[in-house]
Amino acid sequence: MATELVKLLGNRLDDVSELPFVLALNEAGQAKMVHDRLYLEYPNSGIAFDADLDGRVTSVFLYTEGFQGNKGFAGELPEGISFTDNRRLIHSRLGQPSASGGGTIIQFFGKAPKWDRFDRASYSLHIQYGDGYETVDLVSLMRPDSIPK
Repeated sequence: MATELVKLLGNRLDDVSELPFVLALNEAGQAKMVHDRLYLEYPNSGIAFDADLDGRVTSVFLYTEGFQGNKGFAGELPEGISFTDNRRLIHSRLGQPSASGGGTIIQFFGKAPKWDRFDRASYSLHIQYGDGYETVDLVSLMRPDSIPK
C-alpha cells in the first residue's frame, strides 16, 4: 500500500479519486480550496490529498486517530513506521533526517509541531510528532519539487 501511495504523487487529483483503493474507502471525498491549494479529504479514512492548481497531487497525508478530527489511517505506513513509534525508533529505522524543525511558538497560532523529513529519490517522507516525540500524528509523502523552502 505504501508504495502505491508514492505512485500517486504527480497524478491528477481527478484520477486519484477514481482509483479502486480510494473507492474502497466507501466515503465521499470532501474537496476544498485553500488559497492556491486543492485538497481532497477522506476524514473517516484518515487520508487526504493535496494538489497544485494544475490538479496534480503534491502530497498525501496520513492521519493518526483523532488528529485534526480524522479517524486513523488503517493502511500500511511507508518504510515500516507506525503511528505508535517514537522519534528514536524512527531514526533507528530511517536514519538521520534530511531536515527537522518545529517546537517553536508562532504568534497567534501557538506551538509549531515537531517534525522530521527524510528525502528519498522519488519522494520525501515528512513525519510530524505529538508532544515529546513519543508518537506520530501525521505522515506525509511529498513530491521532491513540492518541499517547502
